[in-house]
Amino acid sequence: MTRDETKIIIRSISAAYPNYHPADLKETVDVWAAMLKSYDYKAVSEALQRYILSDKSGFAPAIGQITTLIGEKESNFMEPMAAWALVYKAICNSGYNSEAEFNKLPAEVQDAVGSPANLKEMSQMDIETVNSVEQSHFLRAYRTVVDRKKTDFALPPHLRIGATRQEAIEG
Repeated sequence: MTRDETKIIIRSISAAYPNYHPADLKETVDVWAAMLKSYDYKAVSEALQRYILSDKSGFAPAIGQITTLIGEKESNFMEPMAAWALVYKAICNSGYNSEAEFNKLPAEVQDAVGSPANLKEMSQMDIETVNSVEQSHFLRAYRTVVDRKKTDFALPPHLRIGATRQEAIEG
């Protein structure tokens, strides 16, 4: 995003929030421009629109609130119970095929399960334990993984966890 585009964003914030009066407008634009330089103007503008339209506080957004909204839109994760359904199916087929079943799972589900060995271990448990204790553990782990990934998506690519060296240099 360019500095001129940042000015448009700051003007929009000022128009939507009449009580928003930054002490130093030039410095505000400079900071927002520096923090949002890796973002697409359209994504920032849409996130600002979503913020304004859903805001109940009456306070202008912070940069992090805008980038969080961008990250939420970019990240598309399945609901926890849908993820558990995939895990349960994998558990049922993991007596001898735990590695193959694990590899079929989406990355965030794999992160929550941990390893093919965990699938195999769960396949040898009684069904009631799997459907209560293990399901509960998985759902908690999955929510944590998804929350972490959503936070990561809010960052520009070069600052994300696991960013390649090239992305860091380009950022």
